Amino acid sequence: MLLGAWAFFAPLVGGYFDYGFAADTTWAFSTREWELSLGAGVAIFVGGLLLAVPSRAPAWLGGLLAAVGGAWLLVGPSVYPLWASRIAPDGSTDMQTLKWIGYFYATGALTVYLAAFAQGMLSRRSHVERAAFVESDEPVRREPTDVTARAA
Repeated sequence: MLLGAWAFFAPLVGGYFDYGFAADTTWAFSTREWELSLGAGVAIFVGGLLLAVPSRAPAWLGGLLAAVGGAWLLVGPSVYPLWASRIAPDGSTDMQTLKWIGYFYATGALTVYLAAFAQGMLSRRSHVERAAFVESDEPVRREPTDVTARAA
């Protein structure tokens, strides 16, 4: 949930701290922000909320939603110029690098990692399910089928 909140609010309030991506504007809800990070931030946040649900089905959906949001943060900046203008952060080369990493790549990679980890934890069998198959005192008895009866 924290990564989703970061992906959503960093573009909106980054101008206050000289961490604005394209300009030092604050609270700019432009199409570019929605397409690149705000939508992904909402998906990651909602996915994190669904992961907190004790039921497996909504939690699995939440993990998938968070993974998709994180993957978009990784891929979105590269494919965005296909349908819109080129994007580049303002500032020195060092600050541009920090903005690319902070806004998109580190946030997306950490989100995909944590969502995949959560998906793996959801797919584990519990100890009780395994114990039901392993602990059986009665031997397995086979009934003859038509094929084994004909062979005898």
